[in-house]
Amino acid sequence: MNSIDKNKVIGIVLLLAIFVGFSIFMRPSQEEVERQRRYRDSIAQIEKQRFEQQLLKQAEDSIRLAQEQSLDTIATTDDSTRVSAIAASFGDFAAAADGVASDVILSNNKLFITLNSKGAQISSVRIKGYKTYNGDSLEIVKNDPGNEMNLDFFNENKAISTKNLFFTVASQTDNSVVFRANAGNDRWLEFSYFLPEDSYTVDFTITFHNLKGLIKQNSTFLDFSWNQFLPILERGNNWEIQNTGLYYKYTGDDDDDMENITVTEGERSEQLNTSTKWIAYKGQFFSSVIISKTSFPNAVVSAQRTNLNGNLHFMSSRIAVPNTCETDSMAFYFGPNKFSLLSDLSVGTTSADDLDLEKLVPLGWGIFGWVNRWAIIPLFNFLGSFISNYGLIILLMTIVIKLVIFPLTYKSYKSSAKMRALKPMVEEIGKKYPKPEQAMQKQQATMDLYKRAGANPLGGCLPLLLQMPILIAMFRFFPASIELRQQSFLWASDLSSYDSILDLPFSIPWYGDHISLFTLLMAAGIIVQQKMNSGQMDTGQTMPGMKLMLYLMPIMMIFWFNDYSSGLSYYYFLSNVISIIQIYIIRKHIDEKALFEKLKAKADKSAKEPKKKSGFMARLEEAQRRQMEQLKKQQRRK
Repeated sequence: MNSIDKNKVIGIVLLLAIFVGFSIFMRPSQEEVERQRRYRDSIAQIEKQRFEQQLLKQAEDSIRLAQEQSLDTIATTDDSTRVSAIAASFGDFAAAADGVASDVILSNNKLFITLNSKGAQISSVRIKGYKTYNGDSLEIVKNDPGNEMNLDFFNENKAISTKNLFFTVASQTDNSVVFRANAGNDRWLEFSYFLPEDSYTVDFTITFHNLKGLIKQNSTFLDFSWNQFLPILERGNNWEIQNTGLYYKYTGDDDDDMENITVTEGERSEQLNTSTKWIAYKGQFFSSVIISKTSFPNAVVSAQRTNLNGNLHFMSSRIAVPNTCETDSMAFYFGPNKFSLLSDLSVGTTSADDLDLEKLVPLGWGIFGWVNRWAIIPLFNFLGSFISNYGLIILLMTIVIKLVIFPLTYKSYKSSAKMRALKPMVEEIGKKYPKPEQAMQKQQATMDLYKRAGANPLGGCLPLLLQMPILIAMFRFFPASIELRQQSFLWASDLSSYDSILDLPFSIPWYGDHISLFTLLMAAGIIVQQKMNSGQMDTGQTMPGMKLMLYLMPIMMIFWFNDYSSGLSYYYFLSNVISIIQIYIIRKHIDEKALFEKLKAKADKSAKEPKKKSGFMARLEEAQRRQMEQLKKQQRRK
């Protein structure tokens, strides 16, 4: 066997040895194998339970449908037959299946809540201190047949829905009520509500008193349903629709662990298989939120766009409640989407930091949200603490912001001024290298000139980029600020909505049926500012599209902002006006002729000085020198 064959054999043997050794080394231990088997078994068990629950749910729905049909029949029968039919349909809860519905009122300085004894559920919620866009009382929950809360369970193979039970009032005060559905023999189901003073939060507790033997235990969870129509509350339905959605937060400490369903048409639903802390039906400025004081094991949520009875959306949640026949505590929040309020809200043992309800206020993601949270909102609240006119607050806030970023504005303008001053010298370089094949030499010479003169071609862009987070943050801040809602200024009746100086008898596609003056003023400000800036840059052949953009962008802004918050258009208009004033002042301060002479002298002086090479360039030139010497030696040998 020659040496090549021996090498092949040795290589194959080594490969086999490595493979066998790796297999032995990586083989799982008995403990790991057992752990993996338990994991597979648990997954299979979960899937089996889920399948069984789906079958059980189908059976429950069928029984519930039959029960509701029987209820319709019961209402038309005589008394004796009716009593027998109720007992057959409701079993131990038959006594609670017959009665007369009555209303109970809970009230504090924030909320006026109406509860109905049939189902012991909230039938309407009015938020005090706020009005709808047309001046009516603001009811976030209306007395609508579609709005319901319901707990489903089985008793003696009978599907019981609490919405069909007549609860009695066991105790009542001005801000609390306890409802009971009697099951006889010192057994009852209890729904209790407590509305603290000066609070938008309602504590809600479900208590199963001695019901462990009555409620069927073959299901892990009971179903708690919460359905609600979201009414039209604001001016300009299109903007309200876009800012309405169903939000939910999974249990945990991850701030980003919040999801949402938004629909502008049709319907969307989601299965939440992870434990959830809260589910919110969010409107543009007001939300209804159900919060668990522990967690909801799972839920099915859906959002549907609707035009029924002056409503925008229909929200629905089917929430799992542990079937332990013990007390289950929750809370409802019915109130404004106000950042300072939601960021301090805590429920039970859950702190405000863990609850994260302020996420319902859309401040933007990443750096834009940080700018709003840590800069814009504190400044806005500070000014609002001693000024009541929000138009004046926006003016002062704009001035403060423009003063803070003025160093960036000045640096940007000065950099542009340097580039303009060097333009004659750049043109001379162009004459020196006129041919297309000399483009690389022309570019190198131009960059060398900028370096010698201390000018940076990108110096004017970077400060502008640093200002972009503020501009985009304000774009998110104004439409989300409930403080601006129904606050008038000049001709604008509501700074959170569009301003209109003329309502059109028709609607223009992508524009609307009105003319917003603040939007027109903003566009005019953009044109003036761009005309001033266009004198600072070459708009000839190097940038032929700049003249088109000078007018195209403001036109696009008119169409885009016509339906937006007038407070936002007003802010951008003020920002443009202040920028125009700043540019005018800076132009008066900078003598461009003197700047040209200074830069030219600096470039000429730098050209005469020996160029200091960087360490990298020195090593590169040394490597090239050695390579050239090596080539010369090789040529001599030949």
